[in-house]
Amino acid sequence: MKKIVIVFSALLLVYSTLGAQVRPKKPRDLAGDVKLFRFARVEFDDGNYGEALRLANEAKTARREIVAWEADTLSYALKPREVQKANGVLSDVLAVLKKREDYDAVEIVERYVGKKTRAFFNNSADALVSYVSTRFSFPEADRLIGRIYFLEGEYSLAKQYLLNAWQNAALLDIPDERYDILYELSDIALIEKDFDSYEKNLLLIVSGDSLLKNESFERAFMLIVQNNEAGAMEKFFTLFRSEDYTALDAYFKLAPYYEERGFSDKALKAFALGTLTAFTKMHNTVKARDSEFEYRNLSLLFTEIKRFPNIVDWASERQIWKGFSDFADCVRKAGNERFAFDLYTALAASSPDGYWQKRAAAKLANDF
Repeated sequence: MKKIVIVFSALLLVYSTLGAQVRPKKPRDLAGDVKLFRFARVEFDDGNYGEALRLANEAKTARREIVAWEADTLSYALKPREVQKANGVLSDVLAVLKKREDYDAVEIVERYVGKKTRAFFNNSADALVSYVSTRFSFPEADRLIGRIYFLEGEYSLAKQYLLNAWQNAALLDIPDERYDILYELSDIALIEKDFDSYEKNLLLIVSGDSLLKNESFERAFMLIVQNNEAGAMEKFFTLFRSEDYTALDAYFKLAPYYEERGFSDKALKAFALGTLTAFTKMHNTVKARDSEFEYRNLSLLFTEIKRFPNIVDWASERQIWKGFSDFADCVRKAGNERFAFDLYTALAASSPDGYWQKRAAAKLANDF
């Protein structure tokens, strides 16, 4: 009986050793993960959510298989003494790999260098290998799966996949897509009445705005917003600009959130930054279309915007005119009636949106 146990244990050891030595096979298509994801996105856009979900999961599986093979191939390619003599200098390592005709390793290195640049890896082979080993996740696919579950009302699952995407946002091919993930997480938080997460996700979006970290800028523009002297409104839009367009919606979501909870100073700041960002976007777009345009006052900018239907459509879709109107309301509640009066006047005279133009005129007629 003891002999049988010993033989059986020896066989287990042999099989486990052989199993440990099994290396990942080279995938048939090294771009298969990206292709599957593109197909998934097409199906999603066409409303075929079941097929999109299947393809997105297949894309994740393909990504894991590709990266496992890449990491294993590089690991073995860097072991020979001849390669190690290059001391991990990526350019030197690549030259040695070419000399050794290690075509798979060369293809992997050149592909990543072509995509990220040698400087991204500090010309270090170890840094490249380390980066490759982090790429088992596929945040774009996780985000798409999260969006599918959101549309199907499966908010818990949607949040799980979106959080996975957010945690691996450093791997996104389009870095700014991380803001879309945060907006989608904030939508779920609002539905679930998780207001702490709602605020947290929106603040993460605006945290990239350098203006928020500039205390002197904040003091300057808030001083003008709170200044009840004539001309303060035009001074505000003449002196300041905010080009962090990804934060635009976040500001206009945070502002009413703070207002409803009685944080009037935070609400005023968020409305001011949201309105300033929208103004900057429209001003810069008009300037790009008409190089001779020079800003003189807000009413004339609104009049100029009417010449460009796509700007008007963009502003309507993003509820920009509501943002201007809400900003005027908030400024008035804060006690600066002169600033509010001038802003309502510009909206009533020239707003491209008839509803908000009439609302501003009604405010002027009834509240002043």
